[in-house]
Amino acid sequence: MEITTPKKSRAKKIILVVAIVLIVLVLALLIAIPYMIMPMFLGQRFEQEQYTSADFGISSEQITLVTDDELSIAAWRTKADASKGTVIILSGIENPSVTAFFGYAKLLADNGWDALLIEMRARSESEGDEIGLGMTEWLDVKAGVDYLGQDESIEGLPIVALGTSMGAGTVIIAAGEVPEIDAVISISAFSSWTNMFVEYMSMAGIPKALSTLEKPFVNLYSGFHYGFDALAYSPMSGIAKLNERPILLMHSTEDSQVPFSEFEILLSIAQSNGINASTFIREGDEHFICYEQYFNNPEDDGEFSGAILEFLNINFQ
Repeated sequence: MEITTPKKSRAKKIILVVAIVLIVLVLALLIAIPYMIMPMFLGQRFEQEQYTSADFGISSEQITLVTDDELSIAAWRTKADASKGTVIILSGIENPSVTAFFGYAKLLADNGWDALLIEMRARSESEGDEIGLGMTEWLDVKAGVDYLGQDESIEGLPIVALGTSMGAGTVIIAAGEVPEIDAVISISAFSSWTNMFVEYMSMAGIPKALSTLEKPFVNLYSGFHYGFDALAYSPMSGIAKLNERPILLMHSTEDSQVPFSEFEILLSIAQSNGINASTFIREGDEHFICYEQYFNNPEDDGEFSGAILEFLNINFQ
């Protein structure tokens, strides 16, 4: 029988108090981190350098979309001679403006596809007070789909949504909510903002175990900021809702902005849900997948443009 001395009892109490203090400190840190970091991304607009379609050798019509939450969104429409359908194009979280993608619109027009370039909310000529990490921007895509649905000249033709980075996550979310989107082309999408936040912490040198513990607190912050209903909108949930609609997932193996592991998460979800997912993987750190020197003329990057056109041709003969 062990006899507990007053000295042993006091030591146990000290250890217990220290453990409780450490747990409280770690918990306080986990709660505080989103409040310290998230404002760097939220509550701001982005003003971007603007380009014209003439800079890329194609004509366009600028239009205004109105979202379900009553924001005016700037957009530009380009047309092919004989349209096979329309590709909606989004850019990323900050730069460049979607107007830098008129080269993509020209590539599409040369191959029979119209394009609708949408400047997401809180960017340049579009209204909105802050970015929404895809949780609100999917409404901008829906506004574009609603606009196209009113055009009888393209009635019955497919609508494909293409996005880069946060724009890629946004088009996946939008496709999950808007059945009129017939296919998705995702260029360097993240699986969810919460997962990306944890990835950024890991890239900053914070241990993976501690970073993972941060997830519920990021969700809590996002819920209070955007409303807890918004947490239902993520690329992870969106891709699982595609059903029979095809998606092309494009990513680079050493992406320093959206790690390749995010691509692997989305692909795994697609495969486990029987989604018709194609992939294009490029070696190196190529966040836009298209090589930088060809960005203005993506047709010159034969592998990249060929993957997109092949995806369109196979699914929409």
